[in-house]
Amino acid sequence: MDNYLREFWFVILLFIITGCSKTIVEKTETIVSADFELGSIGEVVKINDTDWELYLANDNGNPDLPDNWRNWWYVKMENISTNDTLSVTLKNRGWPFYYLPVYSYNQHEWLRFTEEEVSQNELNELIITKQFESQIVWIARFYPYTLTDLQIYLNELFDNKYCDIQISGYSQKGKPVYVLKMTDFDTPVSDKKRVFIHARTHPAETPPSFVIEGMVNFLLGGSFEANSLLAEFEFYIFPMQNVDGVKAGNYRTTPQSENLEVLWLRETNDPLSLTANVPIEVELVQQYAKTLMTDGGPPVSMAFNLHASNSEPDIRPFFFPHFGTQNQGYSANEAALWNKQTAFISHVAAQFGPDKIEPTQEEGGGSFVSKMYPESWWWANFQNQVMAITMEMTYGRAGYAPGWIEPDDLRQLGASVVLAIRNYYHNAEKHVLPKQEKAVRITDLKYPHLYPLNNEEESKN
Repeated sequence: MDNYLREFWFVILLFIITGCSKTIVEKTETIVSADFELGSIGEVVKINDTDWELYLANDNGNPDLPDNWRNWWYVKMENISTNDTLSVTLKNRGWPFYYLPVYSYNQHEWLRFTEEEVSQNELNELIITKQFESQIVWIARFYPYTLTDLQIYLNELFDNKYCDIQISGYSQKGKPVYVLKMTDFDTPVSDKKRVFIHARTHPAETPPSFVIEGMVNFLLGGSFEANSLLAEFEFYIFPMQNVDGVKAGNYRTTPQSENLEVLWLRETNDPLSLTANVPIEVELVQQYAKTLMTDGGPPVSMAFNLHASNSEPDIRPFFFPHFGTQNQGYSANEAALWNKQTAFISHVAAQFGPDKIEPTQEEGGGSFVSKMYPESWWWANFQNQVMAITMEMTYGRAGYAPGWIEPDDLRQLGASVVLAIRNYYHNAEKHVLPKQEKAVRITDLKYPHLYPLNNEEESKN
């Protein structure tokens, strides 16, 4: 009888334990966090078990930064129910434009939400409504690209004979700032042209990272075209300038709230040099460029500054050319830079597709001359000798309507830019432009008064 009683109480105890365990699982709270690389979110408000409000954060929690710098967000949601539809409202946004965020169950494979799953209310708040397939999901404004992602990618290139991976120096927080030198090292330097590229000045502008992968993948792909380019050019690529900002999950600044884009502070009496107080991330890029212009080798003749613009969904990648024609009142040197830049843009459009690149404006303006952009430094020291230009990727439909731009589209853009560089140089002396139909400017935008951007630091006119 004692054995029966023991078995009876054992069954009862087992039932109580398993029942309690089930109750604990069911009552486990959903956790929303951003304490990982490039992660970012402000206040998190739980309305109920399935409805959440997420407030976007200022970089470094700094309320003095402009509202339109508040754009990046990237969160992890744990212990969510796969039986219920989750609703997430994004509040405190710095930009009014509609877009489709992305999500992942493993931080490696990313998917876009559909337009049926993302709506926008009268306050320009995005509302995501979806039943997820896992209890853990990562959600982001756009496809993330971290310093770790870059290091994994660079590790795959380590033994390639055409790619020398260098560390130009270290960030304010001791992180490596990489630079890639890509060329056929068996070809004499004197016979080559130098192209200088830097990206991720603004840490959450991740599209340029995929563009750079496209450039590198093409150049190291082993094709006849690629090998010919490597014999003709030296490519110097800084793939991630603001590494500390990337680690911190900032949109636009360093952890010290510095906007590196406007801090190429030139010495008054020696514009080739920068002032002693510039951030080290600016100094590393500028010093490398300065060395290439003074080391006795061929000078840099192209310099690309890669960014991404928070613009209307249908805005395609675009450039910021400077000045205009002599007929518009610009000097011969100014017009020469304008002609080089617009010729190059035409080659990119011809290579990538005219309907995938925004049309060039009629005039670029010259206010950048007095600013402290990278292009301002190039112009102050080398005038039209260096075709320095900003290229802006975009996050939305970007010419792919009704689809939305994907990382592989951006990689293809990178390959097209490399081929456009070749075509530009091969036709420069002949002044031959590609025959093409000019892209149609999109006019039925919902927010035309907000684009082009009114922010001086964005417009570069």
